[in-house]
Amino acid sequence: MTDRAPVTLADAGWRFLCERAGVAVLLIDATATIRFANAHARKLTGLTLEGGPLEQILLDGQRDKPHPWVATAPDETRLVNVRTAAGLPETLYVTLVPVGDGLLLFGQTDAGEQTRLRREVLVLNHELSNLSRELAQSNADLAEMNEQKTRFLGMATHDLRKPAGLVLSYAEMLAEDLGDGLPVEQRRLLDTIRSAAQSMRRVIDDFLDVAMIEAGRLNLDLQACEAADLTRAPQLLVGAAATRRNVRIATDLDFSGQRLRVDGPKIEQVFTNLLSNAIEHAPDGSTVRVDGRVAVDGARFSVSDAGPGIPEEQRARLFGAFCATGGKKKDGERSIGLGLAISRRIVEAHGGRVFATSVPGAGTTVGFTLPANCLTVAEQANKEGGER
Repeated sequence: MTDRAPVTLADAGWRFLCERAGVAVLLIDATATIRFANAHARKLTGLTLEGGPLEQILLDGQRDKPHPWVATAPDETRLVNVRTAAGLPETLYVTLVPVGDGLLLFGQTDAGEQTRLRREVLVLNHELSNLSRELAQSNADLAEMNEQKTRFLGMATHDLRKPAGLVLSYAEMLAEDLGDGLPVEQRRLLDTIRSAAQSMRRVIDDFLDVAMIEAGRLNLDLQACEAADLTRAPQLLVGAAATRRNVRIATDLDFSGQRLRVDGPKIEQVFTNLLSNAIEHAPDGSTVRVDGRVAVDGARFSVSDAGPGIPEEQRARLFGAFCATGGKKKDGERSIGLGLAISRRIVEAHGGRVFATSVPGAGTTVGFTLPANCLTVAEQANKEGGER
């Protein structure tokens, strides 16, 4: 058995400081160069330290050369801010002990400060937990309120639709039965009633569509359709408004024998909304253009007018619910901004997207794209139609 020299208390203490103590120990010479660093100092700073300047671990406000610690006698504990391996500052209570022509530096964190910080973190975590619970409850309340709003909107507009329809029907019956037998002023009043009832019916239908969409009941019935057929009925619906303003609708569709597999009535609704919006803002006597093409990623449609255009800040929210451009229609009414929002949801349900471009004073183009899987060749469409 080999005899071992007894370990002195000084040796054991120094080894502990060097390898295991939670105290940073540095030996610096008269030029503030680090000659020795213990394990904790290297771990704290993430640096090798030996042979480097003391300033490499100090924050900017304490980088003096030569460092005043070296020039003054160690008479008190100093607060020193050092840069840690995590990139965060750490405040150390530093004690200096003269050793030969250098200084032995002992740096330790303030236990009281660490306790205070831990207590503050616990308080903040508790507050965050409370806020998270309150936020979750608020979100649940908002979801319930939104559901109630959707139900109320659906019921209210459904109840309004019948009387509005009756007013419109009776006004049209009177106009048809009495014809030109009415005096000019009474005929004008009857036309005003009919126009107002039509506007009310459109608004009610829009609200019903919004209620249905928000309730998640936007179901698609996909059928093979000709692109021209999808634009024909919308042109008839907006024809009277276009005629009153002497606005011409020009259509240019080119799908080279390909058909669209879409929900036809809903895409017709999109075209009706886009055309109505374009005619409302087009100058009298101008042309609204409807274009459709096979694009690289599917089908692309656009409706363009030569109106005053839409400012960029308004264009960004053009397709949001109740976010009309703010401009009035030619007849003086203000749009409630639901048509384009409904159109966006219909297009997105098909996997497509809507877009809008505008040059102030030179017109606006609003359109949508449909993905490639909405395109089908005529032969395939006919075969699918025969199998159903």
